[in-house]
Parts: sequence; C-alpha cells; structure tokens
Amino acid sequence: MKTIVVGMGNPVLTDDGVGMEVARQVRQAGNSDSDAEVVELCAGGLRIMEAVAGYDRAILVDAMTTGNWVPGTVRRLRMEEARLTRNGSCIHDTGLVEALEIGRLAGVRVPDDVRIVGIEVEDATTFGETLTAAVAAAVPEAVACVLELMRAKGGDHDEHRRVLLQLRN
Repeated sequence: MKTIVVGMGNPVLTDDGVGMEVARQVRQAGNSDSDAEVVELCAGGLRIMEAVAGYDRAILVDAMTTGNWVPGTVRRLRMEEARLTRNGSCIHDTGLVEALEIGRLAGVRVPDDVRIVGIEVEDATTFGETLTAAVAAAVPEAVACVLELMRAKGGDHDEHRRVLLQLRN
C-alpha cells in the first residue's frame, strides 16, 4: 500500500509548526516496516489534494484549534471531523474534505484511506519558531501515533471508506 505522511503547518507561527515537527521526527525514526513517503507542507486545501494524489493512503498531521481539548492533546480524526479543525476549512482555499472530493470529480486518484492526527495547540498566531511547552511535550505521542498508523496494513480502511461514502452523499 503506497502511503504518504504529510506534516502540515507554518514553521514560523509557534505551535502551527507542530505537524512539520512530527513529520521530521517520523522521518528520523526511519520506520523500516513501511515504505511511506514523509513530507512537510506549508499549505492547505487543493495543495494537500495534489500532495496525496497517486497514494493509496494518506496520514495527515496538523495543529488544531478547537478549544475543546487541553493544548497538547493528540487525537486521531476521521474525515468527517476534519471540518472542525483549523485547517479543515480555510478561508483562502478549499477545505480538506472538499479538496479531496474535487480531486475525485476531476479524475485525480486520491486516497480513500485518509487518517488525520491532530494536536490541539495553545498558540498558532504568534511569530516564533519554538513550540509551546504543552505542544512540544505532545510531539513524541503524535510521532508514535503516526508510526503506528504507518505500520497498520489497512486496519480500519473499510471504516474510512464508509465515512467518505457518507460525505459524498
């Protein structure tokens, strides 16, 4: 199964860079059980769709600012929950769910199996290249979560497919 891990964010907006930091550490861990490609992306919407095109599975890692969780909380999200995260819906671009659907409608082969690892952040608006303490402390848990997902051989693939089909209807 051809897999891509995408660490998203802005590395100069404090906690917003957490997805990119997780991607760097996943790459350094060098998981020999998986041939997944690990990339960092400072973009959203259609650019995410372009990045995951041609892969069977995508694992997206990003900061989230829901206000529902303590900063540093690591969550696995379904596609239907992506609309609730900061990057699930972007005013400058289309949201993740919509971008993948646009890709499908345009004939682009995008993954049916999309998993999201979200890290609740404390500060994603202050200029700075250092994560806050709570978010930095959550990075090892997020890395472990991504590595576990990378090792999974499809696991709950049918559940993700079911969610995508529901979103399409």
